Amino acid sequence: MIDEYSMQVKYKEPLLLFHQGDDHKLHDVSGQAGPAFQKHFPARGLAVGDYDNDGALDVLIATNGGPAALFRNASTKNHSLRIKLTGTKSNRDGIGAIVRVTAGNDTQSQMLRSGSSYLSSSELIVTFGLASHTQADAVEIRWPSGQSDHLKNVAADQIVTVEEGRGAIAAKPLAKR
Repeated sequence: MIDEYSMQVKYKEPLLLFHQGDDHKLHDVSGQAGPAFQKHFPARGLAVGDYDNDGALDVLIATNGGPAALFRNASTKNHSLRIKLTGTKSNRDGIGAIVRVTAGNDTQSQMLRSGSSYLSSSELIVTFGLASHTQADAVEIRWPSGQSDHLKNVAADQIVTVEEGRGAIAAKPLAKR
């Protein structure tokens, strides 16, 4: 039996893209995002990662019964810093760790989380946009075990691997944009 609500649900829906403005509110910019955002998809999962290793996060959308769609982020020339965590006392991937990055007068923090969308998982690396800053003045990692690691003057535009209790153990430059 089909109820009244089921008749209102559409299988394919438009993709939505929001931008956080200077007013700290989210604004729908789907209409400005290109032709893909004018189509309807049976999109059911979304994963975020740096597909081309350039420091700008890209988006992969899984569809129900159709091909995946990759949306590459080519919108910025700003600097970024990516941090990969390796737990020793905490879990191996550092899930639950809080990373705080300070560059100039700007401070950002992120918690590394797993699972992000229906039947999807984003990469387990935290990415920080540094705007015009060419380095992070300070990086602090608070691990789920209670351990803290601190880094100073970390160059932008690289992936830094941090091991719990040892600090930075490797760095790899990002691809040029």
